[in-house]
Amino acid sequence: MEPEFQKALIVVLVVGSVIFGIGTFALVLVFRGFGKRPGSSEHFALIAALLGFVFAVCVALLILSYR
Repeated sequence: MEPEFQKALIVVLVVGSVIFGIGTFALVLVFRGFGKRPGSSEHFALIAALLGFVFAVCVALLILSYR
């Protein structure tokens, strides 16, 4: 394995793990905070914001990979 590829692979794994951890923590908070109110649409906004954050980070990583 080439050293450059190995470095890129490690960076992707670390950043992906951080994103996964933040996403999991945020979803746990969302479902614990809004799980008691059925019919509430506030949790949809928080989940949409979380997914937007994940998408923005993925786009940023894609842009950085072409530099």
